[in-house]
Amino acid sequence: MRKRGRIKYFLIISICLSIFIYGFTIININKPELVKEKSKFTINIKLKPFDFRVETKNYVFYVNDKIIYNINKIIYNMKEKCIDTYNEIIPK
Repeated sequence: MRKRGRIKYFLIISICLSIFIYGFTIININKPELVKEKSKFTINIKLKPFDFRVETKNYVFYVNDKIIYNINKIIYNMKEKCIDTYNEIIPK
């Protein structure tokens, strides 16, 4: 019974947190450009080409097509290195 109670609390906290984050994001996206320029924190989203940016006074966090391409490239390179290392350790 205690485990069931913990799951309920976790579910309620998760739903409240997700509603808060969703509302915060929607409000920031719908700000007029004049207000965004003066703000210390902004969120910008474009769908084509995909671009998601969170800008603060000193930092910018962004996700776009280039980052997705670079992650795929890094994963491919890691895979190739693992295969090469495996082939060196265990000769055919």
